[in-house]
Amino acid sequence: MSTLENTVSMMKALPETDLLEIQNLTQKLFQRRESEAIDRAVGKFLKPMSREDFMRDIDTAEQEIVDGKYRSADEVFNGLERKYGL
Repeated sequence: MSTLENTVSMMKALPETDLLEIQNLTQKLFQRRESEAIDRAVGKFLKPMSREDFMRDIDTAEQEIVDGKYRSADEVFNGLERKYGL
């Protein structure tokens, strides 16, 4: 018997609860791989940042909000819709 045939025959013998557990585990593994792939893709575009740099950026952003140097999410999304015809 091949590995595939052994696997199929074993799965046919399993109760429904075990099959659901296997399905859940498989989904988690694929979700984890997707998340890792997304993290790697984002990492290609964003430079690594120290905690100090990150906190400095947060302070700058908070000051810009206080100074009124921001746009609402609605403004941003409306601009994207106009630009890309969405």
